[in-house]
Amino acid sequence: MRFRPLTVITAAVLLVPCTAAAQGFGQKFGAIVGGATLSDLSTNINDSESRWGGTAGLMMGVNRGRTAVTLETLWVQKGGGDIRLDYIDVPITFGAAVPAGGGAMRIRFYGGIAAAFKIGCAGDEGLCEDANGTEWTIPAGLQVARMSGDKFIGLDVRYGFALSDAFDSFEGINRTWYFRLFVGRPAGG
Repeated sequence: MRFRPLTVITAAVLLVPCTAAAQGFGQKFGAIVGGATLSDLSTNINDSESRWGGTAGLMMGVNRGRTAVTLETLWVQKGGGDIRLDYIDVPITFGAAVPAGGGAMRIRFYGGIAAAFKIGCAGDEGLCEDANGTEWTIPAGLQVARMSGDKFIGLDVRYGFALSDAFDSFEGINRTWYFRLFVGRPAGG
């Protein structure tokens, strides 16, 4: 298994001060997110063909100055070739948010930690039975959002750097890109 506990612990320790500093201050927000994933399975022997999948869920967070912290709950499809793995993905992200367009837009670069819990699998029965129940990743991405009245709309592109194997009996990681649209509104501050 390629799980790196020290990396997860370090990311969590670094995330706690950022989250604590942001809570209760600044502008809180909520959004609905949805889009597509493009993933493949990479092993030490070969890589599978890429496959398209879907993702949808909820995002909530806090903006404080030039920092934004988010918590998401997502359904996401990963895998490659003939294997489709379905997960509930729970990422916590933080990063710099830069105003643009005279203050009507925000550009956000972010990273974090995510745990994905397998809820289904389609394809080869043996591989589906061997798939791990939990997968850890480091999400890293870019968001661009525009305010319009009391709502915002945005685009998000993210890559998930695998910290753990997708399967129990062999080394194989999901390499997944997320292409998403999100719509939301501030919840007060």
